[in-house]
Amino acid sequence: MRLCLPVLIAAMLSASPAAAERLQFDHRLSPSLKAAFDANDPALIDFNDKNPRYVTDLVAMRGKSAKDWIEALLIIARTPSKTVRTPGAWRDELQAEAQRRCASTFQLLAEDEVSVTFERRSTGCPSGYAPIAVYRVVAGKRSLFLLGFMARDAVGDQTLREWRAVLASARIE
Repeated sequence: MRLCLPVLIAAMLSASPAAAERLQFDHRLSPSLKAAFDANDPALIDFNDKNPRYVTDLVAMRGKSAKDWIEALLIIARTPSKTVRTPGAWRDELQAEAQRRCASTFQLLAEDEVSVTFERRSTGCPSGYAPIAVYRVVAGKRSLFLLGFMARDAVGDQTLREWRAVLASARIE
């Protein structure tokens, strides 16, 4: 019996450090993300739970596989650390990391008491580092979750609107 990808991802993230908490979002708001899930192709997912305090999933939305993607969804479940305890602190960490890699600008899109949503645009980056990404970091009671869209090529306004809608739908259950 083949599991559908959204169920598989939910199961993987529930095995994370936040076993009682799960990140939920409406993947149907992005046709390319919905198509990736509907394809039910394990090659489109790269699940990494080697560090149980920092579990990642990467889902290729465009490209040959999760290893050779053009557009991808990134999901991270992490246990808060001494330096990263809040969505804002994780945003700051991501911004510092991006600046170390290449010239990057950031735009805050939304922020509330439990989440922050922002966009990154970078230039002159090393091969493999996506020049555009939109992230939402959401705090749970015992964990932090990141939902991010990344593209290695140009992204149209409609695609950005779809990504932002998916991010806005994210919640912890």
